[in-house]
Amino acid sequence: MKRSGNWEDGLAMDRRSFLTGAAATGALAAVGSLIGCGSPKSSSTEAAAAETATATATWDAKPASVADQVASTEDHEVIIVGGGNSGIVCALEIAQLGGEVVVLERSGGSTMWAGDIDALDSQIQKDLGITLDKEFIIHDLVRYGSGKVDENLIRLWAYNSGAFVDWYQKNLQAKGADVMVDTVTKKFHPENSFYSPASCHTAFVPPLKPSANSMGSEVAMPAMLELLGEAGGVVKNFMTVVELIQDETGKVTGVIAQAEDKSYIQYNASKAVVLATGGFLGNKDMMDQLGVVSHKFCSNHIGGDGRVGDGIKLATWAGAERDSSFAGSMLIFDRGALLEGEDLGTQGGTSPSFWWPGSQPFLRVNSLGQRFCNEDGPYDFVFNLATMQPGHYWWQVFDSSCWDDIVSFGTTICSRLVAEEGAKNCLLLGKFYPCTSAEEFDSVYLQPNIEQGIVRKAETLDELADIMGVPKETFLATVDRYNTVSSSGVDTDHGKAPWRLSNLDTPPYYAAKLAGWALATLGGVHVNHDFNAISPEGHAIEGLYMAGLDVGGFFNGNYPEYYGGLCMGRAVTLSWLAAHAIMGEAYPIPVESARLAYEA
Repeated sequence: MKRSGNWEDGLAMDRRSFLTGAAATGALAAVGSLIGCGSPKSSSTEAAAAETATATATWDAKPASVADQVASTEDHEVIIVGGGNSGIVCALEIAQLGGEVVVLERSGGSTMWAGDIDALDSQIQKDLGITLDKEFIIHDLVRYGSGKVDENLIRLWAYNSGAFVDWYQKNLQAKGADVMVDTVTKKFHPENSFYSPASCHTAFVPPLKPSANSMGSEVAMPAMLELLGEAGGVVKNFMTVVELIQDETGKVTGVIAQAEDKSYIQYNASKAVVLATGGFLGNKDMMDQLGVVSHKFCSNHIGGDGRVGDGIKLATWAGAERDSSFAGSMLIFDRGALLEGEDLGTQGGTSPSFWWPGSQPFLRVNSLGQRFCNEDGPYDFVFNLATMQPGHYWWQVFDSSCWDDIVSFGTTICSRLVAEEGAKNCLLLGKFYPCTSAEEFDSVYLQPNIEQGIVRKAETLDELADIMGVPKETFLATVDRYNTVSSSGVDTDHGKAPWRLSNLDTPPYYAAKLAGWALATLGGVHVNHDFNAISPEGHAIEGLYMAGLDVGGFFNGNYPEYYGGLCMGRAVTLSWLAAHAIMGEAYPIPVESARLAYEA
């Protein structure tokens, strides 16, 4: 999610206007713009209209080079394309290692939302006595991706992520911020049936309040940008990179960018070009053609604005290989909301609405009023189960004892609704935060969403069935059976944990019509040990590096939700390592097996 203007203005926005602005930009993101290339040695862009002019046009069509339209040229050492978390981390480390760097960001400012970082063996964890089995986690993530991943990337993250957090914390402390690790982990049923490491790090400003703390990138990004400026780095906003410059050997030597006034500027790079453009969540054509089917069942695509696959397309046209066995991976929350009369259509919904407590394991029923799953699972797993149902959405149903139930559920990381000691207790999206009482939950979550039509309220279950539009007799029978298994403490139907069962018998009653919330795509370009983009033959494309969501090979099929913060954790850690490689510095923890797995 992007904020226009400087960060101070952004943080001063009131909570309602922040959400309104986010909704507007998220809705516009679905249009996207086509970034292309010219000759086999270059890549360039066309206007957004060209992308939508015909249904037969493909997202990866190569427009002609714009090199003959360049109005001015600048010479630099490193050009980073994309000023999000990964791009700024990479830029700061390059600058602190003595490099000269310019960041080109297509929007009006850097990402100010998200920020959980999964890492292993940080000093914070060591001080808390937290020990983690890195080899177990590496193999677990390989298993989670069905082996359709690059184990060497996962290994580089696992062994260097703790050192990254130490660097990150040192930098933030220089600006009065700090980093904490969330030590409150999910309780599984049956006990110890999963492995969920306490590894979620988050930036914050001391001291921690009981709830509603500004955290993550909202805190870290302003500090990082300030540090980058002090180190001599430059960020230029409203600069859309449209072409890579390659010499006769294929080496990438610079980029051509289009400025806000539509003029073209060539930026030569003597050391490296880094592509960190944030994936392709805002490009539905690209998602369709690369098999990211899940976006069709997501009602909310907030966060896709500007993420139209620029980096992946530019790298591909320069000769790089995309994920060769990509299974349509996405990061999805089960919290997208559908209002009265809204449906998913054929390309996912366009609703900006969401219901943050949507991940709570209350009763879920389909459009026929039938319970269909164990409601207690990873966000995307429960979402996937729902896509198998009629209409591809579900209803979450609960009653007026919901706060007591939520306390019992004890969900963690970003689904946490109850403030708890040792937890991050983060202010979310400028409005939501873990609560300390039923009254607070009612005022922060329940009543505002009833007013907006996201949550439906009824005094009886019969009335609720009518509001939901589900078959009444079936729905009432479903609730009766659910109450029976809940009262028994043993879910004989779906095996949900006893402490996550809750009777529906205390009016008034509530329901929310839910679908997925698409947060990020997870496929990208193949890279080597140094984070050079590589060709289908495994050869490095000299001068071209990948970072963040533009890096492929780490995830496949599904996102490992129980590893809180892994999406950003791998993105920033690997972009930090890329900075080391560009500057000729050894990695903090060398992984010889990973180095040997690639061409020298």
